[in-house]
Amino acid sequence: MAVIGKLAEAAEILDDAQAALYVGGISARAIRDWRTRRGLPFLRLTAKVCRIRKADLDKWLAQHRVAMMTGGAQ
Repeated sequence: MAVIGKLAEAAEILDDAQAALYVGGISARAIRDWRTRRGLPFLRLTAKVCRIRKADLDKWLAQHRVAMMTGGAQ
């Protein structure tokens, strides 16, 4: 059971390309920009390897949600 738990936990940690696919419609470069310039939380495993927790990405996206205006501009 411990191995299954570790595998499930690993599936919740994404690299930039996986995070971009998860969000949809953006590039891995956009994810890197969000990490470096817009405050997306990430894990730095080595000097060159960063990973993003899916839960952190979901929370960050919710905080940066823009509500659509209804009725149109007049």
